[in-house]
Amino acid sequence: MLQRILFLFIILFAGSIHAQKISETNTDSLYFKALELYKETSYQRSLDYTNRGLELAPEYHDIRILRVRNRWALEQIGLAGDDLIYLLQNAPDYPGVSELANRQVLLFKEPQQALEFIDILEDQLNSSLQVQVLKASLYEKAGKKEEARELALEIFSNRKLNNDQRYTIQNILKRTISNEIGINYQYIDFSDDYSRSDSWNTYSGEYLHYFGASAVIARFTHLDRGYESGSLYEIEAYPVFSDRVYSFVNVGFSNGDIFPDLRASASIFVNFLKSFEAEAGGRLLHFSEQDYFTGIAGLTYYTGKFYLNGRAFIGPETLDQLVQNYQFNIRYYFRDTDNYIFGRLGSGISPDESAIFTQVQDNPSLDAYYFNLGMNKTLGAKHIIQLSGGFLQEDLSNGNTGNQLLANLGYRFRF
Repeated sequence: MLQRILFLFIILFAGSIHAQKISETNTDSLYFKALELYKETSYQRSLDYTNRGLELAPEYHDIRILRVRNRWALEQIGLAGDDLIYLLQNAPDYPGVSELANRQVLLFKEPQQALEFIDILEDQLNSSLQVQVLKASLYEKAGKKEEARELALEIFSNRKLNNDQRYTIQNILKRTISNEIGINYQYIDFSDDYSRSDSWNTYSGEYLHYFGASAVIARFTHLDRGYESGSLYEIEAYPVFSDRVYSFVNVGFSNGDIFPDLRASASIFVNFLKSFEAEAGGRLLHFSEQDYFTGIAGLTYYTGKFYLNGRAFIGPETLDQLVQNYQFNIRYYFRDTDNYIFGRLGSGISPDESAIFTQVQDNPSLDAYYFNLGMNKTLGAKHIIQLSGGFLQEDLSNGNTGNQLLANLGYRFRF
């Protein structure tokens, strides 16, 4: 009995195999039948017909293109790549081949596989700008920082980049740095309206290191007012969670003479609608037994080579006055994110400006207005200088208006 059942099963299975066999020999008929099945989402059966068609006519390019689409639908990405390589080598100018090849790059799950296919693609024809942006991103994901940065620098000057592509390239350029050492000097001169006559001098040094895409910074700042001085020690980090979300955290300590005993900061940044970036966060300052909190909201818009940013700092409340700072920041980038001119307009002083925010602690109710202009420029591949100058005007407790001239010089070395 068991032998009969087994024999019957073998007969039925063999009949099924025979029924699936495609006997058609007209390649046009095979193509149109495969196309019909593809439109009906019968991808595996459509693939069978394209396989049969290419057995009979390997140079029937429309059938091979349809087989590529079937293999995409069936997630046979590597096999689809083999067909596209054949087309690139034998019919690179055939309609649709270039577009399919560029799309194929986006489907690989492993960065190295995608990079290998891009190399083949570039040997056969000029790949699209989108593929070049993707290639720079894939270099970074594969741990090839030097290649990623070199390509990103080349792409950044392309005027055809859309806002989304430019944002991606900017992030790659930021994340392909391993180490930086920076020093900075700020000079503040006060008008005769102030009771103090000494200028303020601020010196700072920092070391930056990237752990993957996330940066960590150790910073030392010393402020010399002539009649008193103080130092601030900070650790700062920029954890990156995805291509669209990253954050900022900072912890600082001092002896409490000028700077707060403790300062803690945190913000989160989210990119949306391709060109916008929103910020939400806060700053906490601790002096002796008092805590002061500042809430922060910001919005950035990337358009072409411009960076446009608005930020609001609300708080802390000190001496029954709510400290407020509103600022508008603008940058115009030249060939990359390290070469730009910048400006800032603002009212009030934010806690992020640690050297001059100390004035707010003494006079929280006094109005202040300022502007600042400067430039950031690379010298070779490893050196960066920044120059800026500004003017701040504020009301004084004696009823006068005080003016301050600010100058800043910075230098950074990358390695």
